[in-house]
This record gives sequence, structure tokens and C-alpha cells, in this order.
Amino acid sequence: MLPSVKKVKLQDNVFPTVWQAVLFRNYGYAAPSALAAVLSCDEETVAREAARLGLPPFPYDKNWTEKGYITVIRNNWYLLPYEQIAELLECDEERLAFILKEEDFLSVKLGRYKPECARVSYAPLDREQEEKTRALAAEIAPLLQEKGSYFRFFTKEPKSPPCLRDEKTRIVHGYLTPCGNCFALPSEEYLSDNLLGEYAAKGVNGLWMHGVLSALSPYPFKPSLSARYRENRRILKELIVRAARFGIKIYLYFNEPRSLDIASFAGREELAGQRDGDLAALCSSRKETKRYLYNAVKDLVSDVGGLGGIITITMSEYLTHCNSQQVRNCPRCKDIPAEELAAEMNNIIAAAVKDSGADIEVIANLWGWSALMGWTEEQTLRGVDLLDKEISVMCVSEYGLPIEKGGVKTELTEYSVADIGPSRLAQISLERARLGGHKIYAKIQVNNSWECSAVPYLPIFDLVYEHLKNLEKIGVYDYMLSWTLGGYPSVNLDLVRDFSEKGGDFSLSEWYEKTFGKEGARVREAVRHFCAAFKHYPISLGSLYHAPKNIGAANLWSLSPEEKTSAMVGFSFDDYEMWTLPYPYETYIALLDELLRGWEKGLALLEEVRQEEAERLARYARAAYLHFKADRLQTEFSHCKRDIAGNREKIAMLIDEERSAVLELLRLQRGDAYIGFEASNHYFYTDRNLAEKYLQLNEMKKTLENRR
Repeated sequence: MLPSVKKVKLQDNVFPTVWQAVLFRNYGYAAPSALAAVLSCDEETVAREAARLGLPPFPYDKNWTEKGYITVIRNNWYLLPYEQIAELLECDEERLAFILKEEDFLSVKLGRYKPECARVSYAPLDREQEEKTRALAAEIAPLLQEKGSYFRFFTKEPKSPPCLRDEKTRIVHGYLTPCGNCFALPSEEYLSDNLLGEYAAKGVNGLWMHGVLSALSPYPFKPSLSARYRENRRILKELIVRAARFGIKIYLYFNEPRSLDIASFAGREELAGQRDGDLAALCSSRKETKRYLYNAVKDLVSDVGGLGGIITITMSEYLTHCNSQQVRNCPRCKDIPAEELAAEMNNIIAAAVKDSGADIEVIANLWGWSALMGWTEEQTLRGVDLLDKEISVMCVSEYGLPIEKGGVKTELTEYSVADIGPSRLAQISLERARLGGHKIYAKIQVNNSWECSAVPYLPIFDLVYEHLKNLEKIGVYDYMLSWTLGGYPSVNLDLVRDFSEKGGDFSLSEWYEKTFGKEGARVREAVRHFCAAFKHYPISLGSLYHAPKNIGAANLWSLSPEEKTSAMVGFSFDDYEMWTLPYPYETYIALLDELLRGWEKGLALLEEVRQEEAERLARYARAAYLHFKADRLQTEFSHCKRDIAGNREKIAMLIDEERSAVLELLRLQRGDAYIGFEASNHYFYTDRNLAEKYLQLNEMKKTLENRR
């Protein structure tokens, strides 16, 4: 079921016509025939009008519709209606609905609704439109002369993996692995042998991926959802065999049993439990639900040999059991303590695995077993006690950590690499699990987080090292090292590998020298500045989810009120309080200024490094700086535009700064395919998005001058 359509103010369009915006954003990103069909013209017209806009003759790259479709959807969300987006991607609306629901909350990231858009079609330009198009083309052509390096990932042969003596587990999410149906493509498309070799060389011995159970086992409640399950299993089996050659196990992430649209319960209404909008859970008190979960897992693991494990999340995330969300309205389950249902779902999965005879680890990630979901500490500990003893227990290390920045006290309720754990909640939960005989894991981020997910890794090695030492002190040696973001095979993973293997013999100074050679001392001093600066990051759920730091300088601005609510790691509008709170506006700006000043000190030290790994670090540090600066500039711009007359000079200055940032980010991304990419969002931006932002800023500057 597609999200509802809502009439809202659409984004500003810098082009004379809407069809030109569609053409500009999609030329070369969609099949020529599909783009022509959407615009109701022929392919020759598409090519001619693209050239008139100043676009070079880009050949269609099918990677965009196969591996970058989230970028395509986001770029057209405020331009095209559903049917034309589906037409552009050459898919049906059922496939589009699946992507929006299952691709790691994509519909939430897009705002939870679809803006109402009229159908768009080509029409010849009038004289005034032609003149404006010529002027825009003169600006566009020099910006887009060079083609970007998108999707050129992991083309080099990896180094031979080291012979590791330790048996500790280090799990990451594949950098390119899809976050919906991982088996719609051959696994070589996102986990090539080159990439598997890179992971092995970094000491990674586990890769996790989304597993939607209805796509992997027979689904009795809506059989059409499991129509491909045998083919999906075949692809999974092949991946398990390939990964094993590199010493890597595959783990499936389950957030089960998934809800269904209410219409699917027709004729068996008694199965419907907790309701949330148009969805309802399979009632957790019904025997049919428990039987399904047990049978589906058992059938899967009995058939698919060699699987490393199943990692579960049983609170928050998708609607699964009847008490998995904050609101509880199932008449049969609402009074059952949430920890009982969460533990029961884990125990059913563990029983299915045990009864199958498969040697598979079940890991319960306690994400959401917290105050944010209405739990007390006592409930969290009781939930641990209720878990089958063969289930391993994983805690997000920094979750619940009390922090204070700029005099504002708050508590972490998301991942962070700036503020490191373990928190008290993580410590007492893991200690309770250990005493109960469970194997324990820490879930940490070592490359990046939603603090800045558009760069492959942040150069904050000293913070990673400190985090690992803190976990070692409480007896934690096994890690899940990333969520969907943070799976790049970076030097941060080298650090974890060496620390894990050498233990007390590990030397951070020696690691810098081994990794960066003659540049080691200079890199270490730069990283010291980065780490100190990053401690000023004004973290909150709002700043992580709604601030423009992930789309960065590509996020569009508007001089007029936008009248929309910013979306999770997606569109950021002018409702800056959504991301500055709980910090006062002035405090938020001051903290970002501290971060930027400190980061600049580190960048200055890296200007003349001449070693490959150090040069890569400098490039990603610079890209991260531009993303932090984008947050700073848009926050102040959004504040100042509420009184344009009184802030005209300041706004003009902010526009100039943003233009410079756009051009620099355009240059950086053009030479590095990894900048701007994240597995669950694909490319946050492309050179086309950055060029459009540049055009928009130029128009805004003219508008300001004309208002004098």
C-alpha cells in the first residue's frame, strides 16, 4: 500500500518548466525510453532538450535504476505522481510500494506522505522560456562537463587477508548491500569477491543483511509475498558459500513477524492485533502467529546450511508483535508486559533453530528495550532473564548515555561516534546477560553514524580506540560494528582488527605508523583535532534525523516559507527548531562553530600529505567538514529568512558561503564514488543535485538584490 497523497507546497523550481526539472534530474539516470514515456515525447526530443539545458550527452547508466533507485525516487518525490515515478523506474506500483515500505523506512525518510503532484509532460518552450533556458545552460555546462564516478566501487584486487589468531566476532553491514529484498539481484552485484576480500583483510568475519521472512519462507497469510522464496534462498545459499571462502559468515537481521495491511485480514479478522494506520500486526496471542514464526524460521534454517546467525530487533522499528510500539491497542495483548512479548518472539526463533539441528547463533539486539519505548530498567533486565540461555545478547553501547553540551543536558537515544559508551544501561544489561550464561555483544559504530553518514568514514580513530578500551574493561570482545551505515572497509576496521588480535600488546602509536607511514605523526595530530572538535557535535534525535547534514549542501533552500516538516535523514526544510531542540538556537550555532573551528585545524595539517591512505583520509575529512558546514549555514539561513528585510546582507553572505561549499563538494564527489553514498539511502546527492542547488542559489541572490 502506497503512502497517502497530501497537498503541500512543492519545492521551488529554478527551471522555466516542471518538465525541464524532470529532464534535468533524470537524464542518464533513467532509461531514455522510460524518460520519454514519462514526458510524453520521443527519445530524440529528450536528447535535444537535454542538450539545450547544457547537459552533455550522458549515456543511460542502468545502475541508477538497479542500485540507485532510492536516489531516483527521492529526486522525483516533489515532481512526479506515483504512476510516473513507477514508469520512470520501469516497475509497477506494487514494487514501488514494497520499496517504500521495506527499504529501511524509506517512506518515513520521504516524509510519511506523497506530495500531490500533477502529471508532467513535455510542451514546446515559448520565447521567454527559451531565453531563460539559454541563460541557465550557460551556467550548467561548465559545472557538468566531467562525468561523475558513480558506482565505481572496489575495483582493485584486495590485499591477502591476515592470518588472525583470535576467534572474536566482528560483524558489519555490507557497504553496498540492499536494505529491502537483498535477493532481487545476484549477490555479486553488491558483495563482489573484491569486496569480500577487502572485508577479510580488515578482519571482518561476519556480514549482516536484512531478511524479510515472508520473502524467504512460505507465507500462509498472503502467499504472493513468498512467491520467490525458493529463488531468494538459492541466492542466499550461493552467497553463504562464496563468503565462506573468505572466512566470513552471513547473518540475517529479522524484525518479525511483520505486519500486514488491514485489507489482507479480510475473512480472518481475528488474526489482526495491534493497529497502526493502515497496518495491523499478526496478533501475538494467537497460536497461528506463533506457529507461523516457528515454522517459517525452522524451514529456512533447515534448508539453508552454513548460515552464521540471526540477529533480531523486537522493539521499535517495524510493527511486529503487538507491543512492539509505544501505542498499544490490541485488545488481547495490550496488558501483556512488552518484555514478555519481546522475549517470547526471540525464544520462538531460538526454538525453531534448535529444533532444526542447525548450528546457528541467535542474537537478540536489545535496541528499543529502553525508556524511549516506555520501558523501565527493571523491565529491560527482566526481559534479559526471560530469554532462552542459548540466545546471545547485544546492546547498543552508547544508548542511554547522559551527555551535556553547551550547558544542555540530554541522553543518547541513537548511535554516536562522537559520544562513546558503554552507558549504564548497556553495562547492567550485558552484565545481567553474562551472569545468565549468555554470550554478549556490543553494537557500536566505528566508521560513521547519522552524525554524518554521507562520507565512508570519519577520521576519529582515537575515539574508536577509547570506545574499544571501555568495552574491554567490562569484558566485551565481540562486536557488531555498523548499522546499514558504516560498512565501508576502512582503516577504522583495521584498528578494530588489530586491537582485537593484540589485546594488551596493541599500541596506537605503532598503528598510526603502520597505517600512514611517514605521515603517521602528522595524521595523528590532525585526528587529535578532529576528535576534540567532534565532541562539540550538538547531538539529539532531531539533529541526527532532521538537520541537513546528510544531504548536505545539495539540500535545496527557499526564500519563501516552505510550510513542510523536515523528514528523517531526508529532506530538510526551514523548520530549523526540528533539529536544534533541545538546544537553544544560539547554543546550537555556537557548538557547530566550535566543531568547525577545531576541524579546520585538523584539515590544515593534512593539506600536503603524500601517502595514499592519508590522502583518502584528508578527502573524507574535507567532505565531512562540508556536511557539518551545510548544517551550520542552513540553520542560520532558516533563522534569518524569517526577517528577510532585516537580514538581507547576512542572507547574501550565507548564500555566497553555500555556493562555495556546493562547488567544492561537487569537485570532491566527482573524483570519489564513495562520497555521498549510504546503503539505505543510495546516493544522497549527485552532481546534478549540486548543480541545481548552485543555480537556485544564484536565482536567490538575484531575487535579494531586486528587493532592494
